[in-house]
Amino acid sequence: MKNAIVFCILFVFSSLAFAEEPLDGNEKHTITFERGIFTNTFTVDGKESSEEEVERLLLYVPEANDQWNTGNILRYASWGISFAGGFCIGYGIMAGQADMEHGTFGEGRGIIILGGAAAVLIGIIMEKVGNSKKDGAIEIYNSESGKSTTAINIEVAPTPQGGIGLAFNF
Repeated sequence: MKNAIVFCILFVFSSLAFAEEPLDGNEKHTITFERGIFTNTFTVDGKESSEEEVERLLLYVPEANDQWNTGNILRYASWGISFAGGFCIGYGIMAGQADMEHGTFGEGRGIIILGGAAAVLIGIIMEKVGNSKKDGAIEIYNSESGKSTTAINIEVAPTPQGGIGLAFNF
């Protein structure tokens, strides 16, 4: 029993020795965001970090968080639209090929292919707009990070009658 208690105490102290300090939203942090082909790289104050950590920091600047979430929504919607467009292109080509084999070509498969191509183009545009929203969110966070976000401000201010009073700003 004594050995188990000593082991637990040593385990706790060794865990604390290697633990990193969590990032605080009131401190000034700088986020950099590099977009790759398949993955994105995030750094916070020069250290590589995860997207979840960046999203947690963005919560401290509501405008940046809203813009980040809008960028994510546009990005995921663009994936769905592009997938549907790609499916329509593939279906139109395969159906057109089957029509040619049966000698019944000309049943309007071109409109499906063109519609699919338009959907893919719309998806690519939405992806670019979503990425620009996310870039803007990082810029907003970097400019607003570390500023005081107190919801109430109390000051001593002069009154119109010539006296002094407390001014509350919400």
